[in-house]
Amino acid sequence: MGPNGGGKTTLLEAIATAMSMLGAATHSRYGMIGLDEGSGGVQLDALVHLDDGRTGETFIISIVLGAPGLLKNWSEPDLQVLNASAQLVLRFGIRPGAKTVERMADSTPEAIAFADAIIAQIGEPTRSLFGGSATAFPTVLYFPSDRGIARNSHDGRVITRPDQLSYAPVHTFGVDGTTWASSLDNLFVWFAWLGDGREELCRDIVNRYVFRDGSKALLEVDRERLRAPISVDGTVEHGLDQLSSGERQLVQLLVRIASHMTAATIVLIDETEQHLHLVMRRRLITIIKDWAKEHAGLNFYLTSHQTDSLRIVAPKVPEEGLRKFGCLVKPRFRAPRQ
Repeated sequence: MGPNGGGKTTLLEAIATAMSMLGAATHSRYGMIGLDEGSGGVQLDALVHLDDGRTGETFIISIVLGAPGLLKNWSEPDLQVLNASAQLVLRFGIRPGAKTVERMADSTPEAIAFADAIIAQIGEPTRSLFGGSATAFPTVLYFPSDRGIARNSHDGRVITRPDQLSYAPVHTFGVDGTTWASSLDNLFVWFAWLGDGREELCRDIVNRYVFRDGSKALLEVDRERLRAPISVDGTVEHGLDQLSSGERQLVQLLVRIASHMTAATIVLIDETEQHLHLVMRRRLITIIKDWAKEHAGLNFYLTSHQTDSLRIVAPKVPEEGLRKFGCLVKPRFRAPRQ
């Protein structure tokens, strides 16, 4: 939580950018201005348990981006506190005379092997809700502040595999549905076509958490028109894109998290209260807490401007099955007053 300009979005973008580097050995750019201009640095430290089926060991993997290089060197006492064997460094940079971002030769071999294993999993289709791919490879689901469901006619609808419905180290969900392939309608149609129960489960999530009073309901997929219809007071009136902005926010967040997470997922939600009335904010944060309890590998990082959102999270109040914390983000550097 913090004021505008405090750096909350930058923190989330840094996490997503560092994780996105795991998707390939080379990249055209970092995707963050400070890094691409050569003035910034990021280090994302993750506690990772690596298991080849025969033996397992816990490490700190440090994904290091930018010119400054390693920003924190983990000491032996620090590692012992976490029962970690060693710090593995995966460093990305731009070699002199080169234009692309690439893995640097001084990266730890085990960290490179870890990244290569992730690359080998990219594109593996998800096969169930709340678990994604059969593996426990990590992923980040990033919901920036400009998220939502676009209002679009989606002419020429066809049954096609939705965008991002496969393993990747990062999925970003901004404005959902600017194309048919990226729309929630297409996701529901695809699940209905597969007939594996995911369409019914996603529909139940929406009706249970978003339309709790029963006046609205998400119905079975309209196979003729390829859409997920909404009924209002028992009458079919509109599609998902005609819900209120707050309802669209909740539908997008809940369905995308359930559909795209793996067994090791970090969910980043920027400006959690975006378009949400206090009642809806309470509902969303309660759902987040419940899902974090139910799924051990599901972790949420939220930013907010609203003190009541932080009160609902209650970072200092112990809750069984949850590990919570909160902080106030303030700008470290301020321009001198004129």
